This record gives sequence, C-alpha cells and structure tokens, in this order.
Amino acid sequence: MLTVRLVCAAYSSLLTLLLLVPDPLALLGLERIPCPKHGVGVHFGCFTVLALLVLAGRVVRRRVVLFGLLVAYAVIVELLQGFVPPRTVELRDLAENLLGLAAGAALWWTLKRYVLRARKRAG
Repeated sequence: MLTVRLVCAAYSSLLTLLLLVPDPLALLGLERIPCPKHGVGVHFGCFTVLALLVLAGRVVRRRVVLFGLLVAYAVIVELLQGFVPPRTVELRDLAENLLGLAAGAALWWTLKRYVLRARKRAG
C-alpha cells in the first residue's frame, strides 16, 4: 500500500508540474515529437491514471470525500492554467479532466469487483 501511495504522490506532483508550466513537452524533452492536434485526450488519460492511483492507494477512506477532492483538484488546476502564459483555461480540457476521473473510478471499481469475485471463487 505504501508503494502505491508513493507512486501516487510522485505522479500527482509530476502531473501538477506538467499542467502548470508553459510548455510541458519541452520540460520532458519531447518538443520534437509530433502530438495529436491540440493534445486531444491527453488530459483524459492523465486523470484516468490519477483516479486509479488515488483509489488504489486508499488515500482517503470515504469515496465521496475522495472523489470530491479529485474533482476540486481537476477544476483548480485547470483554472490555474489561466495564470500561466501561453496556457489557457479550456472547457474541453476541464471536461477531459472530469471524464478521466470518472473513467478511472469506473475502471477501478470494476477491477476491484472482479478481483473480489475471483478471490471468493478461489477461497
């Protein structure tokens, strides 16, 4: 559990940094790699992984509180991009953030249910 929480902390720190710098690809040394037009789907994928890690790490026990914190993070980090030129606040990115969280949560709960059923059959 500790390992998952450490990975979650490192990932969320890196994600926050990448979302709040002017050119995240340059920071990673990837500015020469062709990317999808306007990064469509990038926020979705990043926030799906974030939701999976946070839920797997069981950072907060109550699901409602946990998901509320994730939604608040998604909204706040998108709003903060408005203070980082040339980044902008985009409704599409916010939608991707929130849909990514929902997809990650759905995937986590589906996997969790599947694993619990497999354990019951085996035990």
